[in-house]
Amino acid sequence: MELHQGETAYESALAAVFNGDAAAAHPASIAQPRDEQEVAAFVRQACAQKRPLRVRSGGHSRFCSGDGAQMLDLAAHLRGVTVSGDLVTVQGGCGVGAVLQALAPHNRMVPVGTHATPGFGLLTMGGIGHLSRRFGLTLDCVVAMRGVRANGDRFEIRAEEADGSEVWRRLRGAAPFLAVITEATLRTYPRRPLHGIRQLNALPSLVDALHCAERLPRQIACSFVLGVPPDQEQAQLMRYVVLQEGDEALLPAFLREGLECWHDHVAGQEWLPDFNLPDRNGVLPPEPSVEPDRFRRLRSWIYTVSVPSGLSHALAPRLEEAMRKAPNRLCRIDLQHIGGAVADQPMASSLYRGRHAEWSIVISGFWSAGDALHQQAVCRWADEAFDALESLACHVYLVERHPGTIRYQRELELAYGSELPQLRQMKKQWDPNHLLPSLDGSAISPFAG
Repeated sequence: MELHQGETAYESALAAVFNGDAAAAHPASIAQPRDEQEVAAFVRQACAQKRPLRVRSGGHSRFCSGDGAQMLDLAAHLRGVTVSGDLVTVQGGCGVGAVLQALAPHNRMVPVGTHATPGFGLLTMGGIGHLSRRFGLTLDCVVAMRGVRANGDRFEIRAEEADGSEVWRRLRGAAPFLAVITEATLRTYPRRPLHGIRQLNALPSLVDALHCAERLPRQIACSFVLGVPPDQEQAQLMRYVVLQEGDEALLPAFLREGLECWHDHVAGQEWLPDFNLPDRNGVLPPEPSVEPDRFRRLRSWIYTVSVPSGLSHALAPRLEEAMRKAPNRLCRIDLQHIGGAVADQPMASSLYRGRHAEWSIVISGFWSAGDALHQQAVCRWADEAFDALESLACHVYLVERHPGTIRYQRELELAYGSELPQLRQMKKQWDPNHLLPSLDGSAISPFAG
């Protein structure tokens, strides 16, 4: 099925996209394939028309839609999840939360991110969440992939047949630049009850909090959110600890107690409280209803920077300064705790090069649609925060990226390092018409910051 501007179904497809920038775009058409064969046909059509191709899975990325592009809406029909023993096969339009829900009756799970709605962008680029320190990245669970190259050719590749394959390595960490992934099979793990602990603290305690977190065993993840809680006016530090039930003996006493400390005992990671700031009583306010007008939704400018351990005294003051300069109360900085099992896999096993990091730091700026002055202030704030962390960074996690800006080449180099020239060579072969997102960091928009 293919949808065009002016059709009700076209508007409905864009209204269902989570990201405000992507929802407000004007793609030339929206294709909603029902199987891989139709995906290949739509890709060949984009090739013939030399039309940019944008792929919607979970709908979180700014790049799942675009003005004048052909949007491939995998979420419309390709949402199947099949569980077979300790493996799960997932179609390309399925969100990770739906995967967890499908696995729960089988008492299985995969480590995924901190939110339920992202899709295959997370799965193929990395996948960092509360269980990464114990089990590794979502990407590390992938044992097979199917899809369509950007020249229209279909492919299938499996881990046991891909020993030493550069294609296998590069697809796991850079797939959105090369192909449309229609299906992935992942190894799963036994599902266990979890214990979550959330604490609110003053922002200046960050340096000590980071230092303590870096000494924790891999069975414990200790992540943070820096931002303004819903019922407060000043930025606070929320500590978010996750461990399996039964591992409480590993917890230091200070992680169990506090005036503003809340414990959650849940059956699996899909039931953990959202990774958001609570009220003073620990209650998360209900998610705001989705703005029905797709052009009026919040817009965002986001960077994700990976930083190794041992830098708390340099890192904390830069993050505190960034939060003091935040242009509005919606801006936040998350520190997702990694290390542990993420570092167990060899660096050469995939194109994810953040394995030596302790922290994946997400700088998120938001503004209301149509507010040009606020947009400029928010983007400048996020840009400056990225610049302040760049000298500490060992990696950039390219789930969000900024093509056409003066920072994009630096992002690419931090993301892929010495692998970047070979990755660009592969892109020429797999995407000869440059339909998928660019790996060119030299093209600067005159309006870029």
